[in-house]
Amino acid sequence: MPFLTLIEAAIFIFLGLVLGSFASALIWRIPRNLPWFIEKDEATDKPVVFSRSACPHCKQDLKPMDLVPLFSWILLGGKCRYCKEKIAIDYPLAELLSVLMCLGIYHVWGFTGQGFILCAAVPFLVAMVFIDFRHMILPDTLNIILGLVAVAFISYQSITFGTAYGYDSILWNKLIGLAGFPLVALATGSVMTKVLKKDSMGFGDVKFFAAAGLWLGILYLPFFLICSGLIGIGIGIVFRLCKKGERFPFGPALIAALYIGVLLQGLEIIPFM
Repeated sequence: MPFLTLIEAAIFIFLGLVLGSFASALIWRIPRNLPWFIEKDEATDKPVVFSRSACPHCKQDLKPMDLVPLFSWILLGGKCRYCKEKIAIDYPLAELLSVLMCLGIYHVWGFTGQGFILCAAVPFLVAMVFIDFRHMILPDTLNIILGLVAVAFISYQSITFGTAYGYDSILWNKLIGLAGFPLVALATGSVMTKVLKKDSMGFGDVKFFAAAGLWLGILYLPFFLICSGLIGIGIGIVFRLCKKGERFPFGPALIAALYIGVLLQGLEIIPFM
């Protein structure tokens, strides 16, 4: 492997660790309605961007050595340095998942502006996976941010490559996807609700469909439905085997399908088309 490639991969690994740490903060704060971007300093009553992290058990402010993504959790044995209470495994897993996702993006999209913009979506996708597993919700805030990153990605492509590569038609394809994906989700959810006689899809999932449609475009709709459905079946089986009950989160399946679809876009593959 060329030295330059190793350097590039190392940059994406570092980026994945940093973004994974940010995802961990989102996983803890958003379900508890805690501010995760700007909050007031209790001592000065002034706004603070990204306030210091603290142990959720003893409330001790964490030092830099306690916040090294992934490695701090391993070196501390999964416990707080100060009160020795266990730290949930969600956080190192979120950081590891972020690294793997960033490496996947680098492998397909390369060391490009598009690759870095795609990585900007990673912490929000990772946070949504863990929040949905724990709380069965896909927060509106994260759906909106995911859509805004998609807009940034499409804008970058349009400005950089222009109409020479047919990005005018691609833009229409994605705008139709923005409308078409959630309409199909609503129709499917309505049918399944009548068949199963219970709610089968939350509005958070429908909003995620809209964001996914903007990312992928209408041509990826068949792939997205089939891929997310198969992954959802797998998650449902695992939940039943683990005796977690019949209700299971569908969000992680949607997120996985979106991520795979984005990688396929980089390979210029449109399944079933």
